[in-house]
Amino acid sequence: MKDTRIKLLKISARIFSRKGYSGTSVRDIVNAAHVNVSAIAYYFGGKRELFFETIRFLLEKHRKQIWGNYTPDITPKQLENYSYKQALNLLHRMFDKLLDNGLSRKNVSLERIFTQVELESASMRKMLLEYMAPFHDTPYKLLSLMTGLPEKSPELLCVAHSIFGRVMLSETHRLAIEHRLGITKNYSAALRAKIKQTVWAHTLAILNLYKKGSKLK
Repeated sequence: MKDTRIKLLKISARIFSRKGYSGTSVRDIVNAAHVNVSAIAYYFGGKRELFFETIRFLLEKHRKQIWGNYTPDITPKQLENYSYKQALNLLHRMFDKLLDNGLSRKNVSLERIFTQVELESASMRKMLLEYMAPFHDTPYKLLSLMTGLPEKSPELLCVAHSIFGRVMLSETHRLAIEHRLGITKNYSAALRAKIKQTVWAHTLAILNLYKKGSKLK
């Protein structure tokens, strides 16, 4: 039974990423999985529940790619006791794994699902972003600690997404790099290292501008 559920989630990820939520039917998924339509109701309840379970499945896969079997469960109180260097090291480790995932195209389904949702439904976009909110908590807390900016301030949010926009290396920007450099398959170890070095240097530059106690000109 567990195998059937995982199979449905994998197939759903592929189809939702290609056709979007509105363009995907339950029939599309069960036909591709070669299971009875009742399997969706049995394992998930319905299409909407399956969609969010698919997102959860992809995010959990993404989490394991970043942290392996260890996920830092950092409480706000623990984070308050972090030194700047400890916070920076944790952020660097996170970014290193995120870039590895981006360059290896490991999260293409998740990226495309987000793109599809952005295009097709304001209400679905709102639900998806509300669902995603807890996954941003640790990065926001880390950056708030390092900059002194309040977590919910517009300035902190701009800093966070200016940084993460570079680190996530979305499909559009990845394709542009590959086209310009004539890459058709895999990135060399040297090019991976150069991209990581460049992204981290830009991250440090942004953080230095906002480092707690500094005065922006």
